Amino acid sequence: MRLKKWQLSYMIGLALVLVLFALEYLGVHIPEVPLRVGELLGGVMLIAGACEAFVLSVEGISVNMNMTDYVAGIYASLASTIPELSVLSFLIISGEYEMAWVLALATIFMNSLVFAIYTLILPKDETGSFHLPDAINWVGSDLLSMASVISLSVGLSMLLVHGFAVEAPSLPALLTSDELFVFGLALVSVFIAYLYRITKYYGKCDPAAADSMLTCEIEHEHMSRRKLGIFVFLASLGALLGGEALSSFATYASSPQGLNLSFIHAALLLVIFSGTPEYIIVASSHRKQQIEIALSNAFGGIVQVFFVVFGFTLIATAFAGGFIPIDLFSVVLLVFAFPTLFILRVMITDDSKVNALESVAMIAVFIMMLYILLTWGVYTVDMGLG
Repeated sequence: MRLKKWQLSYMIGLALVLVLFALEYLGVHIPEVPLRVGELLGGVMLIAGACEAFVLSVEGISVNMNMTDYVAGIYASLASTIPELSVLSFLIISGEYEMAWVLALATIFMNSLVFAIYTLILPKDETGSFHLPDAINWVGSDLLSMASVISLSVGLSMLLVHGFAVEAPSLPALLTSDELFVFGLALVSVFIAYLYRITKYYGKCDPAAADSMLTCEIEHEHMSRRKLGIFVFLASLGALLGGEALSSFATYASSPQGLNLSFIHAALLLVIFSGTPEYIIVASSHRKQQIEIALSNAFGGIVQVFFVVFGFTLIATAFAGGFIPIDLFSVVLLVFAFPTLFILRVMITDDSKVNALESVAMIAVFIMMLYILLTWGVYTVDMGLG
């Protein structure tokens, strides 16, 4: 049987990552640069193969459960956050609490840019617009509203506390475990409610529905439960091991003993590597004309980061007994999330469509946000935050 490209990528990446992990565990000395480059290559190849397995799993789930491709894609997008959660977990375990905070928030900007770019290449109708599914227009837009208000209100509160700290030394200089746990639990609870609503009202195929996303016109090959289980297991294993390998390389890149990147630069490097699964799923699904899956992953990469990834970061930091200092970078990223999320909400809900002008406008805003972050985030990472 001839292996497919994604299977070869998965097998080579898995072999490389396992060999490197085994050599490190056995104490065999490997020069630093070859070791980290090997982890980078192995992690990327492994995650690339795992992402294709995720896509195939989604196809099987959507057929077996009569589920729409859009909602099935949301669950696949959730699974694809395993590498991001893996990277964040290792950072939190090593005491890099603020780096984890910055990484989670910086991912919003990168994924928003990916979504805007993807809307630019979506197939347009005779008016030059793409009609967004009701699941995004009516439910996803609510999440964007909530996220933008939360980011602005909490960010401004932290900014006020930081600004008046000189005159009132009794004001807190950091977010403690209690605050982090309450905030994180609130975010995750909102997303659970979102999943319930999106699954109940937009999850089942309805050939008579006016929304094309609910008609399930795309035909998928039936997949047995055993085969589906194998694909889900392989995808999850690849995402987990690949995420750990990429986190090792990214930690080296941000370390003073490594590439010694600036604070925000290191975080954005982590974002690119840990977000690889979602980008690959979007590209692969679009190439296969599975627009629903690609769109749900592109949009899900924004709301899931804020409510799930960021929420997980806060809860995990709280359980680790960590804290977040109220300083420039913890505040500015949270405040900057407001215009990013708000413009997405406006462009989506004005007419339930997106056109090239709106896509270019969103891209321009996100690039400006990223430029400011990259320009101002120039001080060296302190690897001893804990």
